[in-house]
Amino acid sequence: MDKAAGQCGGPQARGRGQLQLESSQDDPAHVEAAIGVSVRTRLLNSLAAASLAVSIAVAGTGVPAQAAATTSETKRPTETAAVQAFAFDWVSAAIAVAGYLLNDGGGGANLDAAIREIKAAIAQNRTQIIAQIDAIAAAEVEGCLEAHTIEFLNIDFMDEYTLRAWAQNATSCATQASAFANAVQSPQAVDKIGFVIGPIFAIVLAARAQAGFVNGTDLVLRSQIRAYEAVVAKLTPTDCVKKRARDPGYPVDKWWECTAYNGDKGSSDWVTGNLREPDRTQAEDRATRNTSRPTAKTALPQLRALGV
Repeated sequence: MDKAAGQCGGPQARGRGQLQLESSQDDPAHVEAAIGVSVRTRLLNSLAAASLAVSIAVAGTGVPAQAAATTSETKRPTETAAVQAFAFDWVSAAIAVAGYLLNDGGGGANLDAAIREIKAAIAQNRTQIIAQIDAIAAAEVEGCLEAHTIEFLNIDFMDEYTLRAWAQNATSCATQASAFANAVQSPQAVDKIGFVIGPIFAIVLAARAQAGFVNGTDLVLRSQIRAYEAVVAKLTPTDCVKKRARDPGYPVDKWWECTAYNGDKGSSDWVTGNLREPDRTQAEDRATRNTSRPTAKTALPQLRALGV
């Protein structure tokens, strides 16, 4: 492996001598014996196979990881529920609407266009969104999320009174989902709710805009921020080890390896020598590439930039 392949997370293959794989001084619990070149080759091959490149083109990209087992807080999700639905940039669409609401309800034709974009995305991806919602085993949260996703496309046919009541109910549902993300402990459950935070808050902001609700937009956005903060924190891998590898006569190679809750692994770029340390964040991000964590992590700076 040459330096161009460093993102695979393994040490540089020097092609000679005996490699010693060492535990990090920062993590003495992980001790590994010296290994020969043939074993090192197998190590490098396994590292390359385990570490995949992160590809996040827009906020919202990602397919939910499939847990091997279910718990009382989550049901087994469908295999392809989020392939299309979560490729749409729900956060940017919601921010476009929120920007007009925070500006005292101004926007006119531009606001209408932003609302139409959300409606079109829901119409195209509603089935996939509902399939993902069905993976949430908290019946009350699942029920309100599914109902509002189904009925959202009917808001154009609601009278003023019904629309306002519906928008308020949708707001309650979204804040309930946010509270669920903060309260639940199972990473599987956090992951599932993390994937639907974007669509449901986009629905809420579009409905509130159409109903003429300006006040409270900042509170809605704060609730979304809290939900995404919980997703990032609770899905950040805790199973991380700093690795060291040394060839006689060469500087030490160092890198981080992390394992996400769903078993996906990720490695940081390796660094050589003692002048700098490998970046643990790289390994965390690569291990969680198939969860809702990248979506949440990308969304947070955009939402915070609104100053709410």
